[in-house]
Amino acid sequence: MQEEKILEAAENLGFTNYKIIDTQAIEYDGSFRRFCEMNYCGNYEKNYSCPPACGTFEELKEKADKFKKALVLQTITMVHDINDDSETRLIKKHHNQLTRALISELEEEIQEYLPAMAGPCQLCTPCAIREGKECVFPNKKASCLSAFCIQVNKLAEYCGFPYYCEGKVAFFSLLFFDRK
Repeated sequence: MQEEKILEAAENLGFTNYKIIDTQAIEYDGSFRRFCEMNYCGNYEKNYSCPPACGTFEELKEKADKFKKALVLQTITMVHDINDDSETRLIKKHHNQLTRALISELEEEIQEYLPAMAGPCQLCTPCAIREGKECVFPNKKASCLSAFCIQVNKLAEYCGFPYYCEGKVAFFSLLFFDRK
Protein backbone atom coordinates (compact mmCIF):
# COMPACT_ATOMS: atom_id res chain seq x y z
CA MET A 1 0.00 0.00 0.00
CA GLN A 2 2.82 2.42 0.87
CA GLU A 3 4.51 1.95 -2.53
CA GLU A 4 1.21 2.45 -4.38
CA LYS A 5 0.64 5.74 -2.57
CA ILE A 6 4.19 6.90 -3.33
CA LEU A 7 3.87 6.11 -7.04
CA GLU A 8 0.44 7.73 -7.23
CA ALA A 9 1.81 10.91 -5.62
CA ALA A 10 4.69 11.01 -8.15
CA GLU A 11 2.23 10.62 -11.01
CA ASN A 12 -0.13 13.30 -9.65
CA LEU A 13 2.70 15.81 -9.29
CA GLY A 14 3.65 15.35 -12.94
CA PHE A 15 6.94 13.49 -12.93
CA THR A 16 7.65 12.13 -16.40
CA ASN A 17 9.02 8.85 -15.09
CA TYR A 18 9.16 7.30 -11.63
CA LYS A 19 10.00 3.90 -10.27
CA ILE A 20 10.70 2.26 -6.92
CA ILE A 21 13.85 0.15 -6.88
CA ASP A 22 15.92 -1.77 -4.36
CA THR A 23 18.88 0.36 -3.29
CA GLN A 24 21.22 -2.53 -4.12
CA ALA A 25 20.64 -1.72 -7.80
CA ILE A 26 22.22 1.74 -7.48
CA GLU A 27 25.76 1.94 -8.80
CA TYR A 28 28.26 4.40 -7.36
CA ASP A 29 31.64 5.62 -8.52
CA GLY A 30 33.63 7.46 -5.87
CA SER A 31 35.85 9.02 -8.52
CA PHE A 32 32.91 11.26 -9.50
CA ARG A 33 33.65 13.38 -6.43
CA ARG A 34 36.40 15.07 -8.44
CA PHE A 35 33.68 16.81 -10.48
CA CYS A 36 32.43 18.45 -7.29
CA GLU A 37 35.99 19.44 -6.41
CA MET A 38 36.38 21.05 -9.86
CA ASN A 39 33.48 23.28 -8.74
CA TYR A 40 31.67 23.43 -12.08
CA CYS A 41 28.41 24.37 -10.34
CA GLY A 42 30.07 26.92 -8.04
CA ASN A 43 28.79 25.36 -4.81
CA TYR A 44 31.88 23.53 -3.56
CA GLU A 45 32.48 24.76 0.01
CA LYS A 46 29.48 27.11 -0.41
CA ASN A 47 26.53 24.87 0.45
CA TYR A 48 25.96 22.51 3.37
CA SER A 49 24.63 19.89 0.95
CA CYS A 50 27.78 19.98 -1.18
CA PRO A 51 31.31 18.72 -0.57
CA PRO A 52 33.13 18.95 1.64
CA ALA A 53 30.40 19.97 4.15
CA CYS A 54 28.04 17.14 3.14
CA GLY A 55 30.61 14.50 4.03
CA THR A 56 32.71 12.15 2.00
CA PHE A 57 31.37 9.89 -0.72
CA GLU A 58 31.70 6.98 1.71
CA GLU A 59 29.68 8.80 4.38
CA LEU A 60 26.88 9.63 1.95
CA LYS A 61 26.83 6.08 0.61
CA GLU A 62 26.65 4.77 4.17
CA LYS A 63 23.60 6.95 4.79
CA ALA A 64 21.95 5.69 1.59
CA ASP A 65 22.78 2.07 2.43
CA LYS A 66 20.60 2.33 5.55
CA PHE A 67 17.53 2.21 3.28
CA LYS A 68 16.06 -0.74 1.35
CA LYS A 69 14.19 1.20 -1.32
CA ALA A 70 14.59 4.30 -3.44
CA LEU A 71 12.07 6.18 -5.51
CA VAL A 72 13.73 7.30 -8.73
CA LEU A 73 12.15 10.46 -10.12
CA GLN A 74 12.68 11.98 -13.55
CA THR A 75 11.34 15.02 -15.37
CA ILE A 76 11.95 15.57 -19.08
CA THR A 77 11.43 19.11 -20.30
CA MET A 78 11.78 20.84 -23.66
CA VAL A 79 14.74 23.20 -23.74
CA HIS A 80 15.57 25.87 -26.31
CA ASP A 81 19.31 25.74 -25.67
CA ILE A 82 20.82 23.00 -23.49
CA ASN A 83 23.89 25.23 -23.01
CA ASP A 84 21.86 28.13 -21.61
CA ASP A 85 22.52 27.85 -17.86
CA SER A 86 19.74 30.29 -16.95
CA GLU A 87 17.16 28.14 -18.77
CA THR A 88 18.39 24.78 -17.48
CA ARG A 89 18.72 26.09 -13.91
CA LEU A 90 15.05 27.11 -13.93
CA ILE A 91 14.08 23.66 -15.19
CA LYS A 92 16.26 22.01 -12.55
CA LYS A 93 14.76 24.22 -9.85
CA HIS A 94 11.26 23.18 -10.94
CA HIS A 95 12.28 19.50 -10.84
CA ASN A 96 13.60 19.92 -7.30
CA GLN A 97 10.47 21.82 -6.25
CA LEU A 98 8.38 18.87 -7.47
CA THR A 99 10.60 16.53 -5.46
CA ARG A 100 10.18 18.69 -2.34
CA ALA A 101 6.40 18.77 -2.88
CA LEU A 102 6.38 14.97 -3.09
CA ILE A 103 8.38 14.72 0.13
CA SER A 104 5.99 17.10 1.89
CA GLU A 105 3.03 15.07 0.72
CA LEU A 106 4.54 11.76 1.84
CA GLU A 107 6.40 12.82 4.99
CA GLU A 108 3.96 11.18 7.40
CA GLU A 109 3.76 8.06 5.27
CA ILE A 110 7.49 7.43 4.95
CA GLN A 111 8.74 9.22 8.10
CA GLU A 112 12.44 8.36 7.65
CA TYR A 113 13.91 9.22 4.28
CA LEU A 114 16.97 10.59 2.54
CA PRO A 115 16.62 12.80 -0.54
CA ALA A 116 19.18 13.19 -3.31
CA MET A 117 18.43 16.02 -5.70
CA ALA A 118 19.41 17.42 -9.07
CA GLY A 119 21.95 19.94 -7.88
CA PRO A 120 22.54 21.45 -4.45
CA CYS A 121 20.01 22.13 -1.74
CA GLN A 122 18.20 25.39 -2.35
CA LEU A 123 16.08 25.64 0.77
CA CYS A 124 17.97 28.76 1.83
CA THR A 125 19.34 31.33 -0.57
CA PRO A 126 22.08 31.95 0.16
CA CYS A 127 23.03 28.86 2.13
CA ALA A 128 23.79 29.66 5.78
CA ILE A 129 27.31 28.27 5.35
CA ARG A 130 28.20 31.41 3.37
CA GLU A 131 27.46 33.49 6.46
CA GLY A 132 29.22 31.11 8.84
CA LYS A 133 25.91 30.04 10.41
CA GLU A 134 24.53 26.57 11.16
CA CYS A 135 22.26 24.87 8.64
CA VAL A 136 18.68 26.06 9.16
CA PHE A 137 17.15 22.76 7.97
CA PRO A 138 19.65 20.00 8.82
CA ASN A 139 17.01 17.26 8.52
CA LYS A 140 15.71 18.51 5.18
CA LYS A 141 18.87 19.42 3.30
CA ALA A 142 19.49 17.32 0.22
CA SER A 143 22.80 16.62 -1.44
CA CYS A 144 22.91 16.21 -5.19
CA LEU A 145 23.30 12.93 -7.01
CA SER A 146 26.85 13.99 -7.93
CA ALA A 147 27.85 14.35 -4.27
CA PHE A 148 26.52 10.82 -3.72
CA CYS A 149 28.61 9.74 -6.75
CA ILE A 150 25.61 7.92 -8.24
CA GLN A 151 26.04 6.73 -11.81
CA VAL A 152 22.87 8.31 -13.13
CA ASN A 153 23.33 6.94 -16.65
CA LYS A 154 23.32 3.40 -15.27
CA LEU A 155 20.40 4.23 -12.98
CA ALA A 156 18.42 5.46 -15.99
CA GLU A 157 19.29 2.32 -17.91
CA TYR A 158 18.28 0.09 -15.00
CA CYS A 159 14.94 1.89 -14.68
CA GLY A 160 14.31 1.96 -18.43
CA PHE A 161 14.29 5.78 -18.44
CA PRO A 162 15.86 7.87 -21.22
CA TYR A 163 19.11 9.57 -20.30
CA TYR A 164 19.95 11.65 -23.38
CA CYS A 165 16.93 13.45 -24.75
CA GLU A 166 17.36 15.39 -28.02
CA GLY A 167 15.98 18.92 -27.59
CA LYS A 168 15.02 18.19 -24.00
CA VAL A 169 16.69 18.06 -20.62
CA ALA A 170 16.22 15.21 -18.16
CA PHE A 171 16.69 15.69 -14.43
CA PHE A 172 16.72 12.98 -11.79
CA SER A 173 16.26 12.85 -8.04
CA LEU A 174 16.03 10.01 -5.55
CA LEU A 175 14.12 9.49 -2.37
CA PHE A 176 15.61 6.74 -0.22
CA PHE A 177 13.05 5.21 2.15
CA ASP A 178 12.15 2.02 4.03
CA ARG A 179 14.94 1.92 6.57
CA LYS A 180 16.74 -1.41 7.02
